[in-house]
Amino acid sequence: MVGASYIPKKSFLHHLDARVKLAILFVILTLALTFSHPVYILVLLAVVILAWASAGLPFDFLKTLVKYFTGIAVLIFAIQVLFYPGETPLLKISAPIATIGFSGTISQEGVLFGAAMVLRLVVIMAAAPLLIMTTPLSELILALVKIRIPYRFAFILTTAMSLLPSLQNRAFLIQQAQLCRGVGDFENRNLLVKLKASASLLVPLILGSFRDSQVLDVAISSRAFGAPTPRTYLLETHLRTIDVALLIFSALALIAGITLRMLNLGIIR
Repeated sequence: MVGASYIPKKSFLHHLDARVKLAILFVILTLALTFSHPVYILVLLAVVILAWASAGLPFDFLKTLVKYFTGIAVLIFAIQVLFYPGETPLLKISAPIATIGFSGTISQEGVLFGAAMVLRLVVIMAAAPLLIMTTPLSELILALVKIRIPYRFAFILTTAMSLLPSLQNRAFLIQQAQLCRGVGDFENRNLLVKLKASASLLVPLILGSFRDSQVLDVAISSRAFGAPTPRTYLLETHLRTIDVALLIFSALALIAGITLRMLNLGIIR
């Protein structure tokens, strides 16, 4: 099942301050959206892959994630290849479908932009779980609060992150139970059959989610959630020298990326 959750390890990335990891993630995602040339985005992807390796995180998770999004990636690539208005033709098709905007020409720019869009999707999919899988939720909440995010919103965000793997595990267990009873055919290649089988998951999944939300409501109410008093934290974090150095490096990388973009580098022309 696809679901990112904290994996305790003794790695360099695990020991970084959560605020630094938030800043690095922001820079990577911003640069991925800033550049439109696949070579530049490949550099970002290489950085993310190195971070995965250095943190000792399982690459099986990435493989599963890529498998789930392969269909979307192929569709994005095909749309860009067919409809991107490029000036360097690679292939001409004799029967253009002008009615839907396809001129009959596949251009080099369209192929490059399609590849960039797919790589951008992979970078986002691979970078976001890095934060969740290397940072305990308590540290993530504290980091969000320290960068002036209201505690209520920080709590909602991190609670959603923690409930998603639980929701996916429950869906998997319900699916296995229904397979044992011969209720649903989840492996059928027929899309309609698969959708009908998946619909049978909804009722027990929704009821289980309601039950979890009620338990969570009782838990936070018993701890005076939202009380108008100054909040204190058991955990306290402080920026170390390496944290400050990485913050400065991230800021410089962001400035360099924006400068390259302003100089018309890293884009498809």
